[in-house]
Amino acid sequence: MRRQTFTILACAALFAGCNQDETITTQGGGAFESSFSTVSPVRTPSMVALAYGRTVNNAAVVDSIVGEVALMKQLDGRARYQFYVVNGLDSTATPVSHRQWIVRTDSLLDANGNITSPIDTNRSAGVRDFWRGGFFGQKLRFAVTLSGTDSVQQRAAWLVLTIQADSTTTKFNDSTPRPLFVRFRDQKGTATRDDDAVLPDTLRGAFGDFLSPARQTTFTSTGTGTLLFWDVVKTGKPAIRVDFSGLRKPPRGYFYQPYIVDSLSGNAYAWGESYDLAGMPLFNADLGTDSILPTLRAVQPSSDVIAQAENYTRVALILEPKTAAPLLRTPLSIYSVMTVQRATIPDALRVKRAALGSVQAIVTRGTQGGAAAPNIGVVIQGPGLNFNTLIGNRNTDSTGTARFTDLPVGEVRVIAIPLGGSLVEARATIVSGQTATVRLVVP
Repeated sequence: MRRQTFTILACAALFAGCNQDETITTQGGGAFESSFSTVSPVRTPSMVALAYGRTVNNAAVVDSIVGEVALMKQLDGRARYQFYVVNGLDSTATPVSHRQWIVRTDSLLDANGNITSPIDTNRSAGVRDFWRGGFFGQKLRFAVTLSGTDSVQQRAAWLVLTIQADSTTTKFNDSTPRPLFVRFRDQKGTATRDDDAVLPDTLRGAFGDFLSPARQTTFTSTGTGTLLFWDVVKTGKPAIRVDFSGLRKPPRGYFYQPYIVDSLSGNAYAWGESYDLAGMPLFNADLGTDSILPTLRAVQPSSDVIAQAENYTRVALILEPKTAAPLLRTPLSIYSVMTVQRATIPDALRVKRAALGSVQAIVTRGTQGGAAAPNIGVVIQGPGLNFNTLIGNRNTDSTGTARFTDLPVGEVRVIAIPLGGSLVEARATIVSGQTATVRLVVP
């Protein structure tokens, strides 16, 4: 909805907040406004664990912990994830090695064109102290074996997964990010072991700030936001601005990053550095003392990479680990790990999008032009995630044809999935307002 009174006020705010960047100066036109909504639930990293123990001198002693970690984004450079066990009485910590199995899960299409439950497609095993993380869809299954002579084995009560900025220098102090925290031992608060017990249940790790067992905050998404598109700027292209208030401080080692996303193609780009209204960067807001951030603002003009705003469907505010900062000029392979706020592109802009195209997939058996192949699953995948973003799926009709409309302009991947047979694929180029015909032959 277009609001003239808001436009006048927002223009003044834009000049005040963005005078450090002359390319953002408006030259006329109006602001198209859209509100953000909190994503519920936020898909934060998760961990489930189970502690195993034995009785020594009538005391419960933990000797191993097994579990699974999911949605941990791959880290860059020397940064790695590291497990520690923490003494619940004095917060001392010891790094622990683990045996690991990295499991990739994918989704397949069944004979009726429905997406099946994820299945394991790849495994690897090894013993290491550090884990780099993985792409969206990977899980780490781990087994930690504790030394029988280690005093931590007797008094430790917590398992944490930390981010080590430099894996060649292990550390555990107040500045070390600890994204996941799980209690595996019922510790009574005394130095004696006889009143402690190993918890028998499956335990779920929480995501947030854990400076010690006594100082912990589980992250929850809060705040409101406004998305603005200025239709004319000095460069002649729209400028995108987001304003948020009431955001919870990000967990230690994380920061908020705006993304512009096209759900039709799967492409997503990070843009803009976040500031408060005084122009101070908020990249290190996780180190501050305030539990709620001051207003967060980010502004970005359209560019040769992002192109026109109408070519996208939404803008998202995403929580990112600092040691895996996204490239601003490259389509991201993982953009939906921790979306906390989301807004749709205003209708007044989306109607300007170039006309979408269509694909007609004709599937035959044996040879091209052979017998029609009905009830064959056909999938359309867009360029996002390296042509692995699902943007359409359906079965062929009695003539062996599957039709897809409202597809984004550009190259797509067309895949036929015969029941019990091998996948057959081809590429098609979508042209505005036209239908591309693809012919696929299945066994």
